[in-house]
Amino acid sequence: MEAVIRALAAERMASELPLVEVAARLDVDPSTVSHYLSGDYPSEETRDKVRRVVEETPPFGLWPQLREALGVDVAAEALKWVMGPRTEAEPDVDDERCLACGRCSEICPSPDGECLGCGECVRACPSGARSLSVRYRGLVYRVFSPK
Repeated sequence: MEAVIRALAAERMASELPLVEVAARLDVDPSTVSHYLSGDYPSEETRDKVRRVVEETPPFGLWPQLREALGVDVAAEALKWVMGPRTEAEPDVDDERCLACGRCSEICPSPDGECLGCGECVRACPSGARSLSVRYRGLVYRVFSPK
């Protein structure tokens, strides 16, 4: 799945960024990006299957697998481009429960400070003060800390 996610992200990134920058952000060789963009690899059938999964899954549902497969930095970059403008995410904090420890800020993988909707801040909060609202495909999801 990691190659397909990289390919889907590269398709979107290539319209705004030079090929060399796309390669750097996805941590692959520029020739690999060329293969992604030409449709040689992964196959279009495989891309379509993963594209359907991505279209049906909110970002916090994809994040754990992407983080594991791609590493935090590449996963955050890929998630940002693959999810695109279909996602609006906003972290919330309960000031009465917040310890002001800063773990949520330290763990946030967003490359530009804009919430990706991954839920890392919610999982990292030791007091359960964090939650997340994610609007995706017309639905609003609320992610709460298990604490």
